[in-house]
Formats: sequence, structure tokens, C-alpha cells
Amino acid sequence: MNHIGILKPSTLVNLLNAIGIPAVLLYVASMFIIPAVQGEWSWQYVQNVWDRWQSINAAMLALISSIAAFNISRFHANEQREREFSAAKAFLPSALDELCSYFKASATFLMQVWEHLGTDRTAPFEGAVPTPPTDYKAIFSSCIEHADPEVGEYLARILRLIQIHNARIREVAGSMEVGSTMVSSRANIKSYLYRIAELQSLVNKLFPFARSMKPFDRDKLVWEDFRNSYGNLDVWVDEYDGLKGFTERALARHSDL
Repeated sequence: MNHIGILKPSTLVNLLNAIGIPAVLLYVASMFIIPAVQGEWSWQYVQNVWDRWQSINAAMLALISSIAAFNISRFHANEQREREFSAAKAFLPSALDELCSYFKASATFLMQVWEHLGTDRTAPFEGAVPTPPTDYKAIFSSCIEHADPEVGEYLARILRLIQIHNARIREVAGSMEVGSTMVSSRANIKSYLYRIAELQSLVNKLFPFARSMKPFDRDKLVWEDFRNSYGNLDVWVDEYDGLKGFTERALARHSDL
């Protein structure tokens, strides 16, 4: 069940804890500590107090039982979610390897386009258009479903960027066809190379976590991450008209990457 009424189960449990636990503490003080002090530690006096407040005692016992039951249920649900995420995460490294191969093929394609744009373009473009992988989608979907929100959002972000990347590759491929009215420029290709390096950097930071070697790293991307990614993609930044400066300026503008 995703919701209870208008509330998510986790929100309901948090609300119950926020209200119920202070109420239970107040009840313990009112039914045990205060009567004992007022009755000068007379057990008979404490029992008389309990006898007069039987209804509230029954209500508080019900509240305590509810708090315990909901928290036990959440504990077991979290354990189950963690087990399912561990099972899904076991396939994550292979999905990341698949994406890395695709990113490298995409970078190679864009570099071929770059070279072609530097010629008179009388000869037809013969670069190989990379085929997007598919297996990673199910693995990412399963991980997102069972991961902590922070990890799930990180994976979802990668998925969103891959979809945008796929559209760009199709657009560039279409512009290279004979008779196409679409136009690609080296400025476009430079920005697309930067975006592939961004995806590669996000995936690189995810590898140690996927292999259970390190905790999840949500630190923002820096130039060193991009430098390593360009190396992974066999992109030599000095050969692409100020790609390093372009990357550094983009990082300065988008400090939340």
C-alpha cells in the first residue's frame, strides 16, 4: 500500500511517533512518578490513582501498542526493502559497464562527426551510429524502486540524461544524412562531448557504491572527474577547440552537478 488516506505509511508512522511518544512520556510521569511522589511512595495511593483513570489507561495501552506495531512493521519493511535493493544492486555493475561501452561508442561517433565537419563534406559521412543499450533500464528501475531516496534520485537523474543524450545522437545522425535540412556544428559537438563526459562522471562515481566498496558518493562533480571521464572516452580535450575551458566554465555555472 502506497498511501493510507492522504498520508504515506512512513509519514503516518512519523506523525504517530511525534505525537504518541511525548504523550506516552507524559502518561508515564502522570501515572507513575507524580502519584508516587504525591502519595509519599504509597503503593495504595498509586493504585487509587490508576483506578480513577482506568479509561485513559486503556487508551494509552492501545496507543503504546499501536506505536510499537507500526514501528515494528516499518522496521520489517525497511529490512525487506534493503534485501531487495541488495539483490537489485548486484546487477548494477554490469548495467554500468553496458552504459560505459555506449558512452564510449557515442563519443567516438561524435569525434567522427567533428572530423567530418572540418572537411568540405563532399564525401558522405560514414561514421557508425551507436545503438543505445536496453538491459540497463530494468536494473535501474528495480534499484530506484528499492533504494534510499537519495540514491534513487541519482539513478533517475542518470536515466533522464541518457534519454536526452539519445535524442541528441539521433539528431546529429540525422544531420549527417545526405540532403538533410538539419545542421550540426562543431560548437554543438563540443557541448555534446561535455554532456557525455558528465554522464561518464556520474557513472564513474557510482561504480564503488555499486560494487559495495564505498558508501554512496553524492559530492558534486569537479574538473578532475571530467578529466578522468574524457580519458575513459578517449577524448583528448586539447584537440577539441577549448573543450577543457568549456567544461570548466560549465562546471562553474552548474555547481550542483
